[in-house]
Amino acid sequence: MTPKLFQIFRTGTFTAMNGKQMTFSEGDLQKMAAAFDPQRRPAPLVLGHPQDDQPEMGQAQKLLVKDGKLYALALVGAALEALVKAQRYAKVSASFLEPFSANNPTPGAYYLKHVGFLGAMVPAIKGMENPSFAARDDGVCFGEPEAIATPKASLVFSGLGLTCDPERLALHRLATEYREACPALSYTEAVTLANGVLTF
Repeated sequence: MTPKLFQIFRTGTFTAMNGKQMTFSEGDLQKMAAAFDPQRRPAPLVLGHPQDDQPEMGQAQKLLVKDGKLYALALVGAALEALVKAQRYAKVSASFLEPFSANNPTPGAYYLKHVGFLGAMVPAIKGMENPSFAARDDGVCFGEPEAIATPKASLVFSGLGLTCDPERLALHRLATEYREACPALSYTEAVTLANGVLTF
């Protein structure tokens, strides 16, 4: 599975599938992110909004909030990644357990139940960034090297006298991808997220 970062929710007033109108502040999003623990109750990535959260096509690992937007850091299965890249499931819609529902592991906060990827269905929440799951750039970065750990091993580019640690390069590429998905992330924050994913 491939680690990806993408938006799943945002602040605002919305109408749920049951017709109930609800308002969410940045504080509400922060509570959602703090409450989420995939070890206590996992939140799968699914197609649509199935009641049984199946079939599972990936797994949310962490939630984070930036500029009024809720993002999921998730491990994405190859089949789902291909569907998103082909624009067959280009929209995202999150499903939450209500704060005091019987199966909510953290009473008092909305808890992520699953992340639904939508095909023809129109999401209730407009103005969200679509996941792209684009291939990572193979470019080289020379900025903020102090954010990346000291290399354990290096590769030498013959004749150029340059070295490249494959672990650092993978970390940089993933951090760059996360910054493209969430521009509000600093490079250091993106590296910290990527470092956590690469040690899953």
